[in-house]
Amino acid sequence: MLSEHLINTTSHKSKYKSGYLSFSERADEISEADKRRIMQEFEAVIFCGLESDQYDILWVEHADKDVDETHPVGRLELNFVIPCQELRSGKAFQPYYEPADQKRVNAWKNIINSEVKTIKGEPLSDPNDPKRKRLVNPYSSHAPRPTPFSTKVYTRKDVDKDEETIANPPSRKLLEEAIKRRLLLDWQNGIATNRRMVLDRLKQWGLKINRGNSENTLSVTSDKLTDKNGKPMGIRLKGGMFERGFDGLRFQPHNKEREHSIYDHRISRNERKQLDEDLLATGIKIKEAYHQERYKTPAAPESLVLDQKVKHELETAKPAPSETYRMSFSPRF
Repeated sequence: MLSEHLINTTSHKSKYKSGYLSFSERADEISEADKRRIMQEFEAVIFCGLESDQYDILWVEHADKDVDETHPVGRLELNFVIPCQELRSGKAFQPYYEPADQKRVNAWKNIINSEVKTIKGEPLSDPNDPKRKRLVNPYSSHAPRPTPFSTKVYTRKDVDKDEETIANPPSRKLLEEAIKRRLLLDWQNGIATNRRMVLDRLKQWGLKINRGNSENTLSVTSDKLTDKNGKPMGIRLKGGMFERGFDGLRFQPHNKEREHSIYDHRISRNERKQLDEDLLATGIKIKEAYHQERYKTPAAPESLVLDQKVKHELETAKPAPSETYRMSFSPRF
């Protein structure tokens, strides 16, 4: 397999990138033609300006999530693996760098969600709908198949256990999950309803707020959770609660319903799509220029101009005895 060979033989530090396109819809609710379209367009957005022989990508379809007696076919996931190498030059290739690529890829995602329909003609779920926004990402960033958290069954014993985990974290995964559960409980109790209160709560637990946080996430460290070199390990927290402008009242059910209504009428679907198309076109143009400059084909040497004397000698010279070589190729599997 080409992908496996490229990954196993590359000398670059970063050998491959993997990910998936996840859908709320089940695998049999989206046509095979639309699946192919989604994969082809994703490649065009990631490999802007590159020819098909300059990159490699392997796709695998999964449909094993949320399977039950009523739904024997699970949600659609299109998984991919990309070797981190441009194939003509052998140079390192970075398929996705969030600061440079996120806006372009998200614009494409929005367009796909607006254009592709299920086999019943229904639109795909919109991940940007405010009704779908959560206070915290209930899944651990490091767990292969995370478990959602519900405050309805969160006992006092669970609270004490999570506070002990925060005080003496055994791992990044467990620390991240404990922080989120405790903050969700604090939000319900009116203790963490804005950015300042969330930051104060994290500091009360002995966590350090790292500098350079983005508009949408928070990064914290614990002095008691270090790597093999003794350096504190960062935990990145994602979700509405960790955004710079967090307002806990927005996540009350009646306010979320109101925000959903505003979202539907403040800007039309066509206007949103036009904005995404403009952003996508601009992003592709920028990325194409970058790829073509980084992986450009070396210029061919200039034509050799011969003077008349040398030209005459070449034209009148007798040809040397020729030899014939035959090359044979044996396929290997």
